[in-house]
Amino acid sequence: MKTHTKRIAAGIVAVLLILAMLLAADAIYGDPVSRAWANSRAIAYAEKLYPGQTFTVEREDSGSFWTYGTWVQSEQSQDTRFDVTTKFWLFTSDEGGMDGLSRHEQMVERRWNTAYRMGEEAAAAVEEVLQKELPQYQFAGNYGAEQRSCYIQLGYTEDSSVMPQEYAELLPLDAPFDKSLLQKIPTKLSVTGVWPTTPTQADVDTVLADLKRVLTAAGYDFAYYDLTLTDATAPSYEEGLDRLAESGDVAAADIPAAVAT
Repeated sequence: MKTHTKRIAAGIVAVLLILAMLLAADAIYGDPVSRAWANSRAIAYAEKLYPGQTFTVEREDSGSFWTYGTWVQSEQSQDTRFDVTTKFWLFTSDEGGMDGLSRHEQMVERRWNTAYRMGEEAAAAVEEVLQKELPQYQFAGNYGAEQRSCYIQLGYTEDSSVMPQEYAELLPLDAPFDKSLLQKIPTKLSVTGVWPTTPTQADVDTVLADLKRVLTAAGYDFAYYDLTLTDATAPSYEEGLDRLAESGDVAAADIPAAVAT
C-alpha cells in the first residue's frame, strides 16, 4: 500500500514538474495555441470598440511571460489600426498610449496613424518634385520601409515634438493627403542628401534654399526643414559620421531666398 501511494505521489510530482517546465518554456518562448487565442481575443476586442468593422491581424509582438501583443487592422479603414495585449490568456486591453490614453485613442482617435500615413503620401509626392526640379542633387533613401529620401512629420512643434492630435479635426480618417493642409498644420520636412565631397555649412545653406524655393513653388509650405548632407567619398560608416553636415531644425522663415538656376 505504501509502495502504491509512493508511486502515485511520484507520478503527481512528475506531472507537476512537466507542467512547470512547460510553463517556464511558455514564459520564455510563448506557444502557438496561446498566440492564436490572443489574436482571436484582440480581434474581438477591436470589433467591440468599432462595431461594423472587421479586423485582421497585421502583425504579432512579444509572446513571452504569458503576454501576447497583437496589431489589429480594420478592413474598412486603413487608419484604424492599433495594438492590443493579452496577459495570462484572459486579460485583454490596449492600454499604454501617451498621457494615459489607450492605444486606440492615441493611434486612431487622436490621428497618429492618419498623420503618419499622410506623411508617407506627402513624402512620395515631394520626392517626385525633387527629382524633377533639383536633378543636380542626389538624395539618399534613408527613411521608412520605402527607403525614401525625405520624411514628413505633420503637427510638428518648435520643442521638437510631434502632436497630430492638436489638429485632429483637420485629419479625417482615411482621407488622402492634401498639400493645402501644410498651410494649417505646422509640418517638418527632413531630407538626406549625398554630397560629392565633404559637405560644408555653405553647401547645406545652398541646398536648403533650393529646397524651399522649389517646394514652395510647388505648393508645399513646410514650416520647418531639416537637412543632412553626407560625404560620398567617406571610406567607412564611422568616418562618414564625422563628415556629416547638418542644418538641424530650421524654420522656413529663416531660410534665405534662393536664386533659381
